[in-house]
Amino acid sequence: MKFFAYIFCTVGTVIAVSYGLVVPEVQRRFSHNPLENNFIPYEGPQFKEFDWNLWKVMTRKYTGNILISPLSLKIALVLIWEGAQEETARELASILQLPGGNYAARNKFSVILRSLQPFTGEVPLKLGTRIYLDDSISLKQSYASVIKTFYSTDIVSSNFADALTVPHDVNSWVRNLTNGRIEKMIENESTLENPVMLVMNALFFKGIWQNNEFPAQETRSEKFYESSGNIIDVPFMKAVGEFNYVESPELDAKILKIPYLGQKMAMYIVLPRTQDGLDTVIKNINSHILMRLVRSMQIFSVEIKLPKFNLEYTSHMEPVLREMGIKSIFTNTATLTGIAKAKRGAAQVLVSDIVQKAAIEVDEGSSYVGAAANLGSVPDRKFIASHPFLFYVEDEITGTILYMGRMENPLQTVGNTETSTISTLMHPNEQFSTHQLSAYPIGNGNSQRSNYFNVELLQAACEGNSENIIISPFSVKSALTILSEGTGGNTREELLAALRLPSDPTEIHALSKEALALLQDNRISSEITLANRLWVGRGIELSGDYNRLLRTHYGGDVRMINFSDVVGAAAVINDWVRQVTRNNIQSIVDNGNIGPGTQLLLTSAIYFNGRWLKSFDATSTRTRCFHTFKTDCQEVSMMENVATYKFANIPSLDAQVVEIPYADGRLSMIAILPNKKGLRGLQTLWKDLAYTSVANILSNLQETEIILQIPKFSIESKIELRPALESLGIRDLFGYPANITGILTGSSSQVESVLHNARMDIDEMGTVAAAATVISVVPLMGSTMEVFRADRPFVVMIVDRPTASIIFAGQITYPTPA
Repeated sequence: MKFFAYIFCTVGTVIAVSYGLVVPEVQRRFSHNPLENNFIPYEGPQFKEFDWNLWKVMTRKYTGNILISPLSLKIALVLIWEGAQEETARELASILQLPGGNYAARNKFSVILRSLQPFTGEVPLKLGTRIYLDDSISLKQSYASVIKTFYSTDIVSSNFADALTVPHDVNSWVRNLTNGRIEKMIENESTLENPVMLVMNALFFKGIWQNNEFPAQETRSEKFYESSGNIIDVPFMKAVGEFNYVESPELDAKILKIPYLGQKMAMYIVLPRTQDGLDTVIKNINSHILMRLVRSMQIFSVEIKLPKFNLEYTSHMEPVLREMGIKSIFTNTATLTGIAKAKRGAAQVLVSDIVQKAAIEVDEGSSYVGAAANLGSVPDRKFIASHPFLFYVEDEITGTILYMGRMENPLQTVGNTETSTISTLMHPNEQFSTHQLSAYPIGNGNSQRSNYFNVELLQAACEGNSENIIISPFSVKSALTILSEGTGGNTREELLAALRLPSDPTEIHALSKEALALLQDNRISSEITLANRLWVGRGIELSGDYNRLLRTHYGGDVRMINFSDVVGAAAVINDWVRQVTRNNIQSIVDNGNIGPGTQLLLTSAIYFNGRWLKSFDATSTRTRCFHTFKTDCQEVSMMENVATYKFANIPSLDAQVVEIPYADGRLSMIAILPNKKGLRGLQTLWKDLAYTSVANILSNLQETEIILQIPKFSIESKIELRPALESLGIRDLFGYPANITGILTGSSSQVESVLHNARMDIDEMGTVAAAATVISVVPLMGSTMEVFRADRPFVVMIVDRPTASIIFAGQITYPTPA
């Protein structure tokens, strides 16, 4: 059994500031009239690289509002660094970018911490750090002395066997230090698995804006435009005054500084020029660009409109820190022997998770109104924050960032990384707690069984085929499940057997609801849309129960159409498909697929657009060889990335597998490269996939730093699936007489065809994929570092992790240019 150290960082603020620390610097700033806007930017050595690297990973990994405190996290990590040895210490020092040597690092943090200690009479700023250590652990006195002297950190001996007392004491300490702003740091004591150490850091400050910038009587409700295009009404504060301001063509953004009283701290707001420009700003911004821009700021008369907001945000930092390169502290290879010497029988200490809770409230900041307002003047510049922006709060004496935030929706008051997390599965050999790692566990046994049809369909469609093929089993299965609701007798039995569906309609509806939950998951940033529509010919009597089932359980609808006008009917249906798939699928039917005798047409269309979690650098894309079945070298555009991915060489498949996650964390692309070259190797892989579920593949992958090379491509497939479905045992549906009386009343019919059209585009930013399925019913008379180099035919799948469902899949035998 392993025992874990838990790290908690608590940060609370109510638009706040403290005046200072380093006495000469504070006196230099206070020698000016405190009501004047005398901006003196920090000009010392930069210690912000970690902060902005952390920020980039957080904003790429998680959606919506975000609030973090880089300072609080760095304090917690440097305390672990002080007790770390060997590779664990080197890893922490490198990623934190600590100054060389213990003395330089300690001096750096000592200066920062002293800066945050307020003088008598100042507006409150409170910073506290504690380590709760189980009494089974024998603390090294040298460690206790260092962290007390240089980091003002106390160690509290505790009995962790008492599962209630320690969380109560921790929460009480945090609550007192943050003036009640953070009520609970440990929400549930059961989440602490075998704890032996808790590292607590809490930061709280409260203050007012310099010059009481925002008169409360000027606050008005106005429109805020979210990145999604949604428009919400939000209270906006207003001010007109002298502010430090700069415009950046490089970031395509405006930057404004709003100082707090005392001019020791300030909030910086970076506002993109365009409503959807925040992602571009975040991608391009770094500490060096900001330093240059801040130093070039000038004072202008600025009209400001800023939304009020109040946000509390909880972050589980382990997945983020792992991606940044801090991994050792979370594994059983962690060397933290500088902290404590375990007593006999005690186990090795490693870090289980790092949890940060931050809170901020942005409002007018004072009951005093209008002291420095000049709302009647004509401003030189306008700063209207009516769409998403980023902000940070900085101690300008030491250049330390206390807070960083992304504001996407000012009405959202609570957020956490669990609501938009990146799923991070641990390999079975890694023995540490994973209770907070992922909001998206791999699918259970029921979902694995329902996935058998998906693999069998792919096998049947690809058997003996050396061409590019892309299919959406998700769309096909959706259409066939809907069809099964209106069948009876042997027709129904064959469908249920092939689709692995239960006979009880209630259970079928529950499974469909689980599958379709992907479409209602508002945590995912990828765009995914599934639309089902039943086209009914004029004069055809449709069962009322079937109409209700389609709407209630499958989100589908019914449209009447005149199949006698073949050209017009095809145009209407294809126009609908184009809309659903964002013009990626241009047509699904033509004059040869429908006719005047067509009674009804069932269509299912799906569209997916996902951005990679780790985008490929376009400058690294090179023309390289791809070895097709027909040519030794076909030149293609090969993307490349060197990063940590889930990867394995799986013997049961005789293939390499890499999981390439999308930014939402729920969906991933799996690329499977057979070790054997040639068509036989690919065909064998398809057969082997029948015995290795998607869930098992995912659970066998482990985080590995690899060189990933994969071609850009754009592939579209249009397939008649009837032969493939008949090979899977679905035959009665296509014969006479098919029992579909639950759909149509008073007529005998059969299904003539199942047409499927799918397309997938892969490039440096991500994937665009679309598919459409149509089922036509007609009367009987009608008819070293590990390297994953995908330089030869391979299999791709886009999968939904919670259900292990295959949304899209296929084989890439020749990557046509994207």
